[in-house]
Amino acid sequence: MKRRHPIFRDHFTLFAVLAVIGLLAASLLAQGNAHFYAGKTFFQRQTIWIVVGGVVFFAATVIDLRLIERASYLYYGLVLALLVLTLVIGTSPTGEFKRWIKTGFFNIQASEFAKLAVIMALARYLHGQKERLPGEDEPRRGEYRARDLAKPFLIVMVPLLLILPQPDLGTSLMLLFVSVTMLLMEGVHRRATVTALLAVLLVVPVAWKVGLIQPYQQDRIWLWVDQDWDKVDEDTGKVVETRTTQVEQAVWAIGSGGLAGQGHHQGNKARLSKLPEIHTDFIAPMLAEERGFLGVTVLLFLFWGVVMWSLRTAQDSRSRYCRLVAIGIGSLIGWQVFINLGMVSGMLPVVGLPLPMLSYGGSSMIMLMASLGLLFNIAIKRGRL
Repeated sequence: MKRRHPIFRDHFTLFAVLAVIGLLAASLLAQGNAHFYAGKTFFQRQTIWIVVGGVVFFAATVIDLRLIERASYLYYGLVLALLVLTLVIGTSPTGEFKRWIKTGFFNIQASEFAKLAVIMALARYLHGQKERLPGEDEPRRGEYRARDLAKPFLIVMVPLLLILPQPDLGTSLMLLFVSVTMLLMEGVHRRATVTALLAVLLVVPVAWKVGLIQPYQQDRIWLWVDQDWDKVDEDTGKVVETRTTQVEQAVWAIGSGGLAGQGHHQGNKARLSKLPEIHTDFIAPMLAEERGFLGVTVLLFLFWGVVMWSLRTAQDSRSRYCRLVAIGIGSLIGWQVFINLGMVSGMLPVVGLPLPMLSYGGSSMIMLMASLGLLFNIAIKRGRL
């Protein structure tokens, strides 16, 4: 009797794959709409990135998981090299920041690949701590204490400190949230948790004072705290920058969508054209105005399916490495959706973070499709190394 492929035996995995396809289709629809409202033509390039991402996805599904586990530190090292190179020769459309490495065909945003690199490197380290390896001592037991977190701290902080000067606060926060989620799932002693929180409370004011948090990022935080805030010159006392209307316009767009939305290309063009990054960070308000509460609910349901799939894959995994990678990928998508939607709805400060799979971006799309392909690989093999 012919055996059925694992994807057809596991209906949840099949649903998750269909959810990913649905999100990619929504991405193409959204990019076409961004061109209509703001005149930014990214539909064709997004199509190319989805095709390339599809190839990467299928490649990641067939690679031996043991090879992936062994190559985790190598991939992490390559990404660190790219991050250093970005600080040296990096560029941006305005020339003001250093976020992309220009090549002959496309631009590389190394910070996007750092998300998966940290997940894989952290998973391998934690796997080695609690799994008995040939010729080595007995693995450690119990929760991680503060002294045990020194190496995981370095794994996360090295790329984070290379990303902050780009500047890219959104990705830096993602590295923190994802790594903390992975560590908490492994088990961290209560005293170590309190110590880490105190360290954060100490580091944030220092980062603010020395300029690791850029002035424009500080302005966004002040605006989030006080919606009527205006930037005033300390010497003259005059207003040098009035409050931005980005979030205000986004909230109006979300609210005007109502229950079922205004319809295809029926959004307020004058309002949506004011959103500066309608094809990336602020793509959700446009979708909300056109598709309404019901359309956004469908999108959230698809994201929920992918995150729950990752958690179930982690639960079913036979190896600690695969379980941690699955948790990391699920938390990456979950946290990024949460922060992006919180940011465009005014519930969180604007930190510059795209909506996974829907927002435009070649590096982001390839990284996400590689992550989902790896997750699919773990799911169909039950996480066996």
